[in-house]
Amino acid sequence: MAVADAIAALLANWDDVIARLSPEAGAELRQLLVELRGPGRQVAADRIADLLDEGLPVRHPVRVALNKGDLFAPSAADWDTLSADLIERAELSLGIAAASDAPSVADILRIVTERLLAAPALSEQQVRQHGTDPADPGLVRLTRPDGSYQWPAFQFLPGNGLHPVVRAINLLLHAARDPIGVADWWLSRNSWLDGRPSELLGRVPDQDLLGAAQAIHSAV
Repeated sequence: MAVADAIAALLANWDDVIARLSPEAGAELRQLLVELRGPGRQVAADRIADLLDEGLPVRHPVRVALNKGDLFAPSAADWDTLSADLIERAELSLGIAAASDAPSVADILRIVTERLLAAPALSEQQVRQHGTDPADPGLVRLTRPDGSYQWPAFQFLPGNGLHPVVRAINLLLHAARDPIGVADWWLSRNSWLDGRPSELLGRVPDQDLLGAAQAIHSAV
């Protein structure tokens, strides 16, 4: 399926997609589509792909297009033309949603944070037991509602120590400054890698993970 067909699938099934997603996911999708106009387009596209992959049935036409890897192909030279109608639809929908009880940006951030905090994680003591400094800027450290911290478990090797490629990517993406954003990158589906980076550690070459991270870094 061509990129144009995949974009058309989302446009043609817009109302059905929104109806199938939770109100929170629908609001996040609208906002992310608008963000496709900005410099962080690939970051937004990856999160959109994740939302659709999680929220739609396997045989849904939009998900079929998505899983063929064509929905947000970054190499599409005519991306702006192809996506203009889709972004306009999202902006229109955001205007309607603003007058309703749609979740605010703060609500969406809270929902994303809760999802990330629900992932397997280590305590400070467990991080030290892995022979790693909890204050290492190459680690993603998330703040819990009670003010304590947790460290997503994917960052650590099965025995002891930290995945070298994880530390390199965390430093590249400034995990100490934006732990939520970097954790979301690791734990969300990445359209370039066709999977969640955290689940691809040791399964794909480290250079592929670094390449995907470098693409995000250069786009932001």
